[in-house]
Amino acid sequence: MKNHALRQIGLLSVLLIVLTDVILTLMMGIFAFRLVTESCTEKAADFRDALSHTIPALDLNDLEKDKIMRSGFPDYMRSLFGFSEAKYMYLFHASHEEDKITYILVVAADDEENRRVFEERSMGTTVDIGERLYIDRALDGELAGPEWESNEYGEVLAYYFPFSINAGSENVIVGIDFDVTKIREKTTRYVTRIVLIVNIVLITVLGLLLLILRKKIFMPIKKLAVEMNNFDPEQKHEALKFNTYQEIEEISHSFDQMSEDIIGYINNLRTMTEERSHAAAELNIARRIQIGMVPQRFSLSGAGYEICALADPAREVGGDFYDCFELNGKVCIVIADVSGKGIAAALFMAMTKNMLREKLRAGASPASALNEVNDEICCMNPENMFVTVFAATLNPSTGELRYANAGHTRPLIICGKKKSYLTPEPGIVLGLFEDAEITEECTMLGAGCSLLIYTDGVTEALNPQHELFGEQRLLDAAADGNAEQLAATVADAVRAYAADCEQSDDITLTAVRFTPSENYADEQLPPDMNAVSIMRSRLTGITGNNTETRSIVLACEEILVNILSYSGADILRMTVGLRQDRLTVRFEDNGREFDPFRTIPAEKDFDDYENGGLGIRMVMQIAEQTSFARINQRNITGLTFLIRQPEQ
Repeated sequence: MKNHALRQIGLLSVLLIVLTDVILTLMMGIFAFRLVTESCTEKAADFRDALSHTIPALDLNDLEKDKIMRSGFPDYMRSLFGFSEAKYMYLFHASHEEDKITYILVVAADDEENRRVFEERSMGTTVDIGERLYIDRALDGELAGPEWESNEYGEVLAYYFPFSINAGSENVIVGIDFDVTKIREKTTRYVTRIVLIVNIVLITVLGLLLLILRKKIFMPIKKLAVEMNNFDPEQKHEALKFNTYQEIEEISHSFDQMSEDIIGYINNLRTMTEERSHAAAELNIARRIQIGMVPQRFSLSGAGYEICALADPAREVGGDFYDCFELNGKVCIVIADVSGKGIAAALFMAMTKNMLREKLRAGASPASALNEVNDEICCMNPENMFVTVFAATLNPSTGELRYANAGHTRPLIICGKKKSYLTPEPGIVLGLFEDAEITEECTMLGAGCSLLIYTDGVTEALNPQHELFGEQRLLDAAADGNAEQLAATVADAVRAYAADCEQSDDITLTAVRFTPSENYADEQLPPDMNAVSIMRSRLTGITGNNTETRSIVLACEEILVNILSYSGADILRMTVGLRQDRLTVRFEDNGREFDPFRTIPAEKDFDDYENGGLGIRMVMQIAEQTSFARINQRNITGLTFLIRQPEQ
């Protein structure tokens, strides 16, 4: 044990040293670079002070290149370089209005480089500025910099400051470039010295610490371990005495107490066995009650949809649940996973399930239901339990799925051979924090597409090698088919994967398939007035062409024209579905938020509609129901019409 612990601590010490080196190198590198940069700023200010006595006296009106060289001013400028990291110094003309600068004079610290730049950047050479922030600041009278530049002359830190020449009639800017390579070398030398000193101190301290640990902790623990291995409950144990820390001595005292506790434990075990038999009977009753609330297998179908749900608790009772029911032409789907297992989780599950069903049946949206239930649970949750929930409503006419997520696993969408995970907002689990502000989202299921919702017991199922089933295996196992086939296929794949292992978590899943009738259309419309004729064609193709359907088309045209005129959308989608005697038309666009029903005009005479509103009033009279929602940065406008059956 001692050698093993020492190896572990030694390894941790090495990792600590490496980590310290990395962090210290980064911190000291940044600190040193800032020091050097500040030094460059101070030197730039010194250059400005030194040049302030010479540059204002220059008269550059009639200077030419040769005259500048003979003037001795370039040599004076080069003499200022000294032992600093400055690489270039140059004078140029610039203005706020132009994106170019005109060089007057350029000098370099290196002789060969000085000849080169004097030729390439001679008087009158004009170049583009590029980033002009610092030059503008210099034109305003500031010492501007440092600016990081990388060009054919290398990497430099540039500073700029202005001067007036020709008796104040003309302004020029002086630029000074400091060599970044020299700055890096100086920084590296500084950081290396600091890191070396710290490493020496750290290694010394850690070595002394290991010696103390070996003498005061590891050796006494080894002796105590030998005594524990030789423990015989029939013989009296004499505690070892160590010249060590109080904690080790307390372990020895605890070992004495343990021998007495073992005898008491054996007696208590007999009593507990009897109590467990009674508890098992009660759990069996609770399991039958829970199966009545959450059947192990459940199916629901109707015009436009199929649902199949499966539940397999890990213990006699579990905390997972699902709920599916049709309400006012829409299908409500809920799946949830309560923290923990057993009786407590089952009770919390029953409470949450009934509260959610009550909210949804009262007409609340998925997000509103989750937020309201969360606030209520937080007020009566002394054990701080929580539950993850995914709640959704499916419109079986159009395939619109509105959903809200409270910390639950992401669902899977299967459309033929195409399978992908839905990525809802993660949300906050219910029961921990009030004002969770869970948001509502929306997606469209295509014809024949399926939605698979599940708890983490599916993806976290373990095989004998303790490997998780995972999202990728779930993606591979999910096959296209009806809802019952999809649910059964996934459940069989999970059971086969974990066949030789004890089930560690509840497994619950719900498969939902969208099966629209022939009177269904899902179309991407162009974001212009051509969309009106396409919409008219699709509607008459589904509803026919008669007086009633023409009024429906007219109402839809009014809404579509409003969307095209005011939302500024460039993506527009229309979904139409006829289910029994209800026609549902849904428009979705990515324009600015525009609710055509925000202000419903009052009913008045035709001549009084001077400022518009007549069209919206007409739509409200023709449609049985209208709706608008702003979800996922999309406008979703819905219209529902009652299709009256012709009299026989």
